[in-house]
Amino acid sequence: MIIRPRFTDYHGIHIPQSELDFAIPFLNEDIPLYVDPFLIWKSPSLQDKSLHGALVSAFNNLGYLVKKGKRAQAIEQLVVASECDEVGLGNSANRSGKRIGLKLT
Repeated sequence: MIIRPRFTDYHGIHIPQSELDFAIPFLNEDIPLYVDPFLIWKSPSLQDKSLHGALVSAFNNLGYLVKKGKRAQAIEQLVVASECDEVGLGNSANRSGKRIGLKLT
């Protein structure tokens, strides 16, 4: 019996995490994953570079709204775009999503 088996262990695939370009999940728990915007920008993939551009544009738009006196609209967009319960990334104790609240804005 394997304690805390990963997906690859369960299926008899013997490739170490260091040789893969994706995270190998545990079968019985989710693992916290983070997106590093710098690494997206540095990627040779045009799709990744496009995603980086979209992220930068979204944050620039928030700054634009604040400059134009539409701070409440910028806050609303930031809260709505933050993590929903279904995603479950980050450091929440129960691996459910944690939105940015109005107290943090």
